[in-house]
Amino acid sequence: MSKSVPHEKGEIRLFRVIPSKHETGKKPVKTLLPSCISKTRTRNCCRQASVLNVLGSCCALALSGDVAENSMAWADIPASPGPSCRETAPCRPFLPLPPRTGFPRSSPEMGLRILLTGGQGFVGQHLKARLQDRIPGHVLLEDPMDIRDRAAVERFVRNEKPDACLHLAAVSSVARAKAESADAWTVNLDGTLILAETFETHAPQASFIFVSTAEIYGASFSSGQPLDESAVIAPVNAYASSKAAADLAIGNLSREGLHGLRLRSFTQVGTGQDEDAILPFLAAQVARIEAGQQAPTIRVGHPDAGFDVTDVRDACDAYINALALPQPLPNGTALNICSGVTRTVRSMAIDLLDVAGVSATIEVDPDIPCPSGLPSMRGNPAAARQALDWSPQIPWHETLVSVLNDWRYRIKP
Repeated sequence: MSKSVPHEKGEIRLFRVIPSKHETGKKPVKTLLPSCISKTRTRNCCRQASVLNVLGSCCALALSGDVAENSMAWADIPASPGPSCRETAPCRPFLPLPPRTGFPRSSPEMGLRILLTGGQGFVGQHLKARLQDRIPGHVLLEDPMDIRDRAAVERFVRNEKPDACLHLAAVSSVARAKAESADAWTVNLDGTLILAETFETHAPQASFIFVSTAEIYGASFSSGQPLDESAVIAPVNAYASSKAAADLAIGNLSREGLHGLRLRSFTQVGTGQDEDAILPFLAAQVARIEAGQQAPTIRVGHPDAGFDVTDVRDACDAYINALALPQPLPNGTALNICSGVTRTVRSMAIDLLDVAGVSATIEVDPDIPCPSGLPSMRGNPAAARQALDWSPQIPWHETLVSVLNDWRYRIKP
């Protein structure tokens, strides 16, 4: 369901998404969707409408209780304009394209030119370190450009001629996306479309790796089963909705020629992460207890909420493997990047206390929100393990030690 309202930047549609707490009977959340696609490009308007119609269909399935019985892959995007598309020209049919026969300049000796967006963020910093270790001959292309600035993006891609793009840049905080929904949509959807369309036009042989999120599965996690890539896309917050639309858009573009790959990452943890992420949130408290800066009580909001956790260094190895495949995957392939193991907030707190060698009680504070708003998240990593020849290698204990040591250093006076 959608309706149009005036806005200072033009018409904006209000698109109904799945309620974040539909089981409580509260009113559904309405997420603001800016008019993000240039009206001068008819095919983009149609593409956006198709993406949003599929997103709405997924939400409707989740609301109807059919999440476990239904599945939707990116190939199910409709081939004609839906009711939200106001252009009269028909959409181009989405015909499957053959994969590339080889990856351009894939060996380190040839100097693989990689455009990295979001390189200053938590994951980006780890990814740059792993790239240095694993592909020492690569050429890293970074620019502080705003990915929403089409002219700047096109100029950069034309001049630098990248062989691949690792697209990490996003408004990635659930809380920030809720507070600044317009920014979340313009960065996560508009910026992604501009970047991908630029590659499709000016670097058609390049690989485009979009780091998506498992948050897009949303209400589908209520099945209690580990989800694979065919699970219904049913986002429950503004961050997940904007990333879901971008994920579907990359699938769309990949049917038209983009060499796109979508990596749907579950919870990533590691050093240098903000305290609003779950493991650093717990590790910071344990470090303060250990240092005598906090009473021996760990406050949590939802102790039984579960997360499929992967060390960020392992996740970065998956991204790099995607760059150096001996044979490219079919355009638009989606893969879950996860461990397949669910850890509750309570169990993570207990594990950190064991590592630190201190005792503390766990106190439930209902005012502390769950980072994702989901009771439990667990993925099936089988497809990624086969396609990327990848699996997590870093032991859980090593991840705990590294994150706890990071916070021991950060809390020093």
